[in-house]
Amino acid sequence: MRKRKISIRITATLCAALGWWGLLYPELTLTPDTVCVICEEDGKEYFTDKEWSFNDSLYLELLGTDRDNIRFRSRLLTQLNAFWEAFSWDKSTEN
Repeated sequence: MRKRKISIRITATLCAALGWWGLLYPELTLTPDTVCVICEEDGKEYFTDKEWSFNDSLYLELLGTDRDNIRFRSRLLTQLNAFWEAFSWDKSTEN
C-alpha cells in the first residue's frame, strides 16, 4: 500500500512539473500537434492553412481573444467519453 501511495505521489509530481513548464514556456506546448486554429464565417467552420513556426505570436493572440472564441478539447477526455458511451445504455430504450 505504501509503494502505491509513493508511486501516485511521484506521478502527480511529474504531471505538475510538466504543467508548470508549459506555463513558463507556452511555445513548447502550443505546437502543430496540440493546437488547431478554426475560423468561423457565416456559421461554417473551417481549418486555417497557417504555416507554423515557433516564432509565431499565437500565444499572444490567444491572450487577447475573448473567452467565447476559445474552445478546449482534450483527446483523452474525448476518448473517455466515447468509451463511456459505448458501455452505457439508455434505460428508456429497454423493453
